[in-house]
Amino acid sequence: MSTRTSLVPLVAVLALGALAGCSDSEKDDDAPKTTPREPAPVELAVDGTDEPLRIGVLMTLSSEPGQGAEQRLGAAGARVAEYRLDLGGADVQLEVVDDGGDVDRASAAVEDFLADDVIGIVAASSGDHLDGALAEAAESGVPVLLPYYRSEGAPSGVWMTGPSGPAVEQQLLAALETDGLGKPFVVSGDGVTADGIGSADAATLTGGNADGVMRRIRRAVEAGSVDSVVVAASAASQARVVSRLQGALPELPVLLTPEALSPVFASELIEAGGTAAGQFVTVGVDASDPTTLTSAPHAESVASYFAALRLAAGDEAVGDLLDAGAFADVASGADTASHDAVVALVRAAEAAGSTDPSEVAGALEGLTLDGGDGLAGAPLDFGSAEALAPESVVTLRATLQDPGVRPAAAPTEDAARLFWFAVPVDDTETG
Repeated sequence: MSTRTSLVPLVAVLALGALAGCSDSEKDDDAPKTTPREPAPVELAVDGTDEPLRIGVLMTLSSEPGQGAEQRLGAAGARVAEYRLDLGGADVQLEVVDDGGDVDRASAAVEDFLADDVIGIVAASSGDHLDGALAEAAESGVPVLLPYYRSEGAPSGVWMTGPSGPAVEQQLLAALETDGLGKPFVVSGDGVTADGIGSADAATLTGGNADGVMRRIRRAVEAGSVDSVVVAASAASQARVVSRLQGALPELPVLLTPEALSPVFASELIEAGGTAAGQFVTVGVDASDPTTLTSAPHAESVASYFAALRLAAGDEAVGDLLDAGAFADVASGADTASHDAVVALVRAAEAAGSTDPSEVAGALEGLTLDGGDGLAGAPLDFGSAEALAPESVVTLRATLQDPGVRPAAAPTEDAARLFWFAVPVDDTETG
C-alpha cells in the first residue's frame, strides 16, 4: 500500500561563491578558457512525505575488469544528491550495498533493498553480473536506473540514464568521419562492444593475447588497411592498450568508449607506463568539470553540482557511500551521472506522492526532467527505456588542465587526472 501525506515544499537554496580558476600549468589550447561562472542559487523543491525516501545504491568496490569496480569513484555523486536534498529538508536515505561484481551478491543486494522498502535502485555499477538482479528488481516492481551500464534488452522497469550502446556507436562514427577516418581497427574486451562501428579489422582482448593484437594492428597500419583504432573495453584494459599504442604507433588516432571517463583510465595508463599527456577522445555527456567554464545551457546546473560537492567535502559529518571514511576522500572522483539518477528517483516519488516503489515506477514512465528539476547533466525522458536522448551524447576530449571546481584528490589517490570537455564536431582531433 502506498504512503500518501500532505505535500510540504522543501526548498534547498545553495548560496554559492565563484568557482576557482584554472591552473596555469598543463595548458591545453583546445580546453575551455572562459571565466569560471558563479552558479545561481538552485532550488530543489521536493514535495515530501512522512516516510523517508530510501534509495538503494548498488556499487562495486572490486571486481573483474568490466564488472563495475571502475564506476566506484563516480558513484560517489549519489552522496552529493543526498546531501543537496537533505539540506532542503527532504529525508533522503541511501541504502548502499557492495556487490563485489558477483552475480549472487547483486541478487542478494536487491533482496536487501526490497526488505529496506526502497523507492527505487540506482545500479552504480556495470557488467553482465547485474542482469539477474535487474530482472529480479523488475519482477518485484522496484524501478532501477542505470547511469553506467549499457544494458541490452533490459526488462521493463529498468531505465538507462547514461548513453545507450547505439548512441555511443553513432557518436564514435561521427567523430571518425569528422577526422576523415573510415578504417578503424576495433579492439574490444571485458564484455564491452562497439559492434555498430564498421571496422577494417577487429580483435577481442583475452587474458594473454595483447601482444598478438598489437602485432595485428601494426601489420594493418603498415599495409594501409586501417587508419585508426577504437578501443571498447573497461577503463583498465583501455589504458593498457593505449599505453602499448603510445610506444609502438604514437601517431595512430585512437578513440575510446565511455569507460575511459572513469578516473581509473588515467591512473592505470600511468601504471602501465603510458602518459596522460596524450590526446584522448571518447563520447559521453557534456557534464563534467570543464563544462562549468563554458556557455552551455546547462553549465549553471553543472556548476551548482560542483559547488554542492565542495560543500559536502568540507562537511566532516558527510561520509563516503559505505560510511567507511570521509566523503572528502572520494570527492575527487564523484560524477554527475550517479547524482542525477538519485534526483530522478526522488522526482518520481514526488510526482507519485508516494513511497510505494510500484507507484514510483509508474510515475517515472513518461516523466521528463532537466536542470530545473535539479539534474546536473543532460535532460532525461523516461518515456523510453533509454532515458538519455542520443543527441545528448557528444564527442569529448581530454585535458590535463584542472578547472579547479572540486577538492584536490586525497593523498592516497593517484595524482593523474584527465578532465573531459565537449568540442564542436569540426574541432575534434584524435591524433
